[in-house]
Amino acid sequence: MSIKYKNQARKILANNIIYFRLKKNWSQEDFAYELGTTTTYVSNLENAKRNARIDYIGHIADTLEVSLEQLFVERPIVVNHRIPRR
Repeated sequence: MSIKYKNQARKILANNIIYFRLKKNWSQEDFAYELGTTTTYVSNLENAKRNARIDYIGHIADTLEVSLEQLFVERPIVVNHRIPRR
C-alpha cells in the first residue's frame, strides 16, 4: 500500500501561504509581524517543515483575509516567493 498524500496537505498549505502573502505584497517579515510570530516560524511553514495547529491555520486565514478552503486549494507551485525587506 503506497501513501499517496503523505505531507501533501502541508505542502498545499505552504504554497498557499506564499501565494496569498505575495498577493498582499508582504515579505515574510511583514507576514510574521501580522501573525504575531517570528520570521523563522513563517519560513518553516512556507517550506513545509512545520505542522500548524488547526486553530492556528484559522489565524493564518484570518490574517491573510481568505477562507480556510482557499488555503487548501491545489495551485501551481509558487516559484519566486521573495519580496525584499523594507
